[in-house]
Amino acid sequence: MKKILLAVMILFISNIASSQIKTRSTNTTGYMGIGYKFVFLTNPAARNAYPFFQLSKGDFLKEIDGFFGVNLNDRFGIELAPSYLFTNSVSSNGYYYSNSFGKRFYLPLQTRLFAVPLNLKFKFFPFYKNYTSSFSKFYFGAGGGAMYIDEEISAQIYSGEDELNYLGSKTYVNHFWTTNYEFAVGISSFSKIGYGFELSYRFVPLNTELNVPLITSIATNFNSINFTANIIFTF
Repeated sequence: MKKILLAVMILFISNIASSQIKTRSTNTTGYMGIGYKFVFLTNPAARNAYPFFQLSKGDFLKEIDGFFGVNLNDRFGIELAPSYLFTNSVSSNGYYYSNSFGKRFYLPLQTRLFAVPLNLKFKFFPFYKNYTSSFSKFYFGAGGGAMYIDEEISAQIYSGEDELNYLGSKTYVNHFWTTNYEFAVGISSFSKIGYGFELSYRFVPLNTELNVPLITSIATNFNSINFTANIIFTF
């Protein structure tokens, strides 16, 4: 009789454990948060104009992220991730631009750049079965969407980089929509109010046929390596 009772108890406990694991693997949770992103442009022309770090001002090329997501289960998640990239850094290096009037050298006096990526991201958690391990919240991500870019440069114009023949000064503005997509790896904590870190690479193609002497007309892309620190609220 004792053996029968013991067998029933073991079976009952195993069923409860199995139900808990099954429930956890299909449990849907929502979350939202905010992140601070450091942006390193990989295109030389873009990075020359908008450096990752400007020593004279102690300023970074930076981006503020907001995100709203759902973990469909312990394995997959989906996230809406709008963000705002901005800088007012002024590079001491000028640039050449050629159009129908010839080749001119532009020396920036004041710049303004901001961009608004509107992305949808998918996440995959490869170690989701290791519930007790911190790596269960490690993920691979991929996503993309539309991106709005606005650039303004006030520059002095010269015939050459020796800056001997001054031709005047002018302000140029351009704003447009393009696409962007990115791949990422990251990790987050288990807490209701937690933290996370993400490393990503973003692809941003540009239209170099625009007839405006701006960096977005010279650089072929605004691709970047990004490091993000996040604060996450789970509900």
